[in-house]
Amino acid sequence: MRCRCSKKHPDITGDNGLGRSRGGFGTKIHLATDAGGLPLNIVLSPGQAHESQFALRLLDGIGVQRQNGSMKRRGYAVLADKAYSGHALRNELKRKGIKAVIPRKSNEKMASDGRSRFASDVYRRRNVVERCFGRLKEYRRIATRYDKTARNYLSMVKLGCIRLFYKKLCN
Repeated sequence: MRCRCSKKHPDITGDNGLGRSRGGFGTKIHLATDAGGLPLNIVLSPGQAHESQFALRLLDGIGVQRQNGSMKRRGYAVLADKAYSGHALRNELKRKGIKAVIPRKSNEKMASDGRSRFASDVYRRRNVVERCFGRLKEYRRIATRYDKTARNYLSMVKLGCIRLFYKKLCN
């Protein structure tokens, strides 16, 4: 009997951006939107990778051009689900002066004063991101991921985002 061993990590298949998750191989789309639901930045990750690893990369890709030509890279608040909860992200957002509206996990320690510091009225607006995902997944090619490489899939997702911008401009 001969055993075959992969030279690469078995969960990551080259440049495909695929990784094992509950439903088999998959890719996660991390999406940042503005308050109106238009995409600002997109990052892909393998299915088995944790969300918090990609949060800072997602936020670093966001910038708004000022009238003098410089880029403003700081927002007012970041709304995210429990998967993005973690001390590293919270500390980085605090350092940048951005309010973190992220619910804490049940096994995570509370803030130093014992309170949760969670603005549930602001968190209700996180559905804007979920609705943007829904509009992107209306495109069959994005929902089922026909593309083999992560680069091609990311290009299709970005084309879907361009269509969302175009629809917003036409209305």
